[in-house]
Amino acid sequence: MAGSEKDGRLYETTAVGPCDVEKSQAVVEVSDTDLSEMLDTLRETIRDHELDPNFRTEILTSARAALRETPDKLETTRLHGLVAEIQAERDLLLNNSPYAEVRAVVDNTDDPSTPVNTFRAWFLGIIFTILGTGIDQFFSLRYPGIYLYTVVAQLVGYPCGVFLARVLPTTTYTIFGRNCSLNPGPFNQKEHMLITIMSNVAYGGLNGTAYVTYIFQVLKLDIFYGMKELANSAGFQILLTLSTQLIGYGCAGITRRFLVYPPAMLWPQNLAQIALNRALHNDGKLESMHGWTMSRYRFFLYAFGGMFFYFWFPGYIFQALSYFNWMTWIAPENIKLAIITGSIGGMGFNPLPTFDWNIISYAWDPIVTPFFSLVNSVIGMALSGLVIIIPVYFSNACNSAYLPINSNDVFDNTGNSYNVSRILTPEYTLDEKGYELYGQAYLGAANSVRYSGSFAIYLATIVYAALYYRREIMAGFHAMLKWSNARDEYNDVHNRLMREYKEAPEWWYLCILAIAFIFGCVCCGIYDTGMPIWGIVVGLLLCLFLQIPIGILLAVTNVEVTNNVIAEFIGGYAVKNNPIANMIFKSYGYIASAQSIQFVADLKLGHYMKIPPRTMFAAQTVATVIAAFVSIGVNAWQIDNIEGVCTADQSSKFTCPDTHTFFTASVIWGVIGPARIYGDHGIYHPLEWGFLAGALLPVPFYFLAKRFPDSWIRYINIPLILSGILLWAPYNFTYAWSALVVGYVFNYYVKRRYERWWQKYAYVLSSSFSCGIGIAGLVIFFAVQFHAVDINWWGNNVPYIGCDNDGCPLLPIPEIGHF
Repeated sequence: MAGSEKDGRLYETTAVGPCDVEKSQAVVEVSDTDLSEMLDTLRETIRDHELDPNFRTEILTSARAALRETPDKLETTRLHGLVAEIQAERDLLLNNSPYAEVRAVVDNTDDPSTPVNTFRAWFLGIIFTILGTGIDQFFSLRYPGIYLYTVVAQLVGYPCGVFLARVLPTTTYTIFGRNCSLNPGPFNQKEHMLITIMSNVAYGGLNGTAYVTYIFQVLKLDIFYGMKELANSAGFQILLTLSTQLIGYGCAGITRRFLVYPPAMLWPQNLAQIALNRALHNDGKLESMHGWTMSRYRFFLYAFGGMFFYFWFPGYIFQALSYFNWMTWIAPENIKLAIITGSIGGMGFNPLPTFDWNIISYAWDPIVTPFFSLVNSVIGMALSGLVIIIPVYFSNACNSAYLPINSNDVFDNTGNSYNVSRILTPEYTLDEKGYELYGQAYLGAANSVRYSGSFAIYLATIVYAALYYRREIMAGFHAMLKWSNARDEYNDVHNRLMREYKEAPEWWYLCILAIAFIFGCVCCGIYDTGMPIWGIVVGLLLCLFLQIPIGILLAVTNVEVTNNVIAEFIGGYAVKNNPIANMIFKSYGYIASAQSIQFVADLKLGHYMKIPPRTMFAAQTVATVIAAFVSIGVNAWQIDNIEGVCTADQSSKFTCPDTHTFFTASVIWGVIGPARIYGDHGIYHPLEWGFLAGALLPVPFYFLAKRFPDSWIRYINIPLILSGILLWAPYNFTYAWSALVVGYVFNYYVKRRYERWWQKYAYVLSSSFSCGIGIAGLVIFFAVQFHAVDINWWGNNVPYIGCDNDGCPLLPIPEIGHF
């Protein structure tokens, strides 16, 4: 080991690369000025990443230890080795990323000449938007439904793009002074990702256009409200759909400065899509990764093929592998056993609950979601189940023991589903006398606790974002006040590379927002909805107020908080005893916010892939408008042409379970109203204490983390813990425990011990499994399930035998017929 002397002192450093397995030692000559600058670097790094759960904690711990030493002792603490490591991290912040997850899949270089805004990308993007929206909308009414995932469009889009690159003519045309070609060269990753981003609009599930169509179904069908005059109005449907979708997009553009440009906003869900993109384009080099020399593409093919064939077993041939409620097989009619361990209607406290990746990754993708996020969420679910829900149920609080413990249904005092028709007038308002005769609505134990958790999580998320990410929030507002480009506030490599492209001006998004608002005002002004214009303003403010903290939580932890409950709650107080107005208010307060978060995620995806912002703006806007019209058209055809649609005995199983839930919610929140359920005289009034708990809980843990920054307390995340409560009713601990086990294997053990393997293959594995399940689900549905070719044997019947499936309550209904 060598050293050199300068200014009368000898310094020795250890230079450590961010991903090196072994450390190499080097000698650095450091002056007093250099030493001062190094110490400033340590302080700045701690300040920027002190409570960042995704930053390397060992770096921060070593930096704090060095800063606590006296100047005389700094020489003997190998300070300069630490500073070299810190400088390496700082270089990553500027020239790559300090986050291993981002470095694993996102390139830190860019070629601005790569064609993106091409005929191929637009043609395939529009085709997949139309097909995806149509299929998603069509099967949204069926039970069991089938949903296409974005990875399916991403997978199918690749061979389509390669095919067009081979057959389209390469002739160059001059249009408005610009040279254009239908085939500008090989199909590239940027085009492929633009197609994927357009497809994301279609595959929204409950966050997409399908959610708005529930309003039209509930209004038109006779088994619900039967308001055909309003429901049949094409103008009403178009204005409401475009308004809610475009409001979300307009809000997304405004929040770029908070949720897209800051490097700490990782958006882990995007990294899996980028990994799949790179794998399909076969960019993997054959260097050894802990003995593995396989390319990402070949690894994807093997994992995809394996999951495609395996999913036939839990998905069709041997369904007991999916709901592996093996403890209830011992005594199927044992009520308490089913309540505690059941995987269908029970609490799911089962050490070996499933062998189905679809269930394992349903709540959280265990490979993509950071491990600290999984731990917090699972702890929240376990504690709420063991400490609150089960004691509440077994003590029969609020008569909950007469009802299934983990149902999301609403019940009357006979234990049956609440018959909302008994409390409605012919004008679809509350029949006071009928309500007094019939009685109030009751919630199951898990569902009532879940609502309290919902009340708590909104304020907790706001307080959490204000405490932990106020620097990013203030930087965004600072740029807003200066009317400057917020992208210039950050100097990391990805923001610097994006400066090569013209930004989509903020006034473009404001124009979209203004147009959407006008559509909404016209819709509610000329049609008899009972929704006042100020209700749209309140819903829009709710969207704007919540989307930044909700977006921060999702971007950092990969856990999304939906604001549907608070939208229903506020709407019930704002516009009383009007279910139509309540549904429309929810569409602005919830759907617009959910769409905004999805659009922001896609903007970050384009940011990572270096897609020009103006091309992104055009693609997302066009895809949004197309998806809106397709969903309206498909929904109208279904309602008019499918015989018995949404009835319990519909021959093709188009029974519309989500539509029934939507209708019930409109009656509970819009007709009965939250005041009768949660008000001063409501039996569920104590649940409103969740608001106060949510506002207060993050505060002490923040100050504890500041006081003990090297301890495990820095990883405690109150909104994540509360999000675990929200998974109950109808889902159970089966979905949480299995994800935690897999997350521990990949995102803790493998990531720490085999980091280079994890960086190359982990996200590809997640995407390949999702693709395998998506394609296998399509094949199974059309090949055997659509025509009801069932396999009737023990392995498919045993999970559904007994009280776990039947939802047996702990206590029987008294002989008088009600409780």
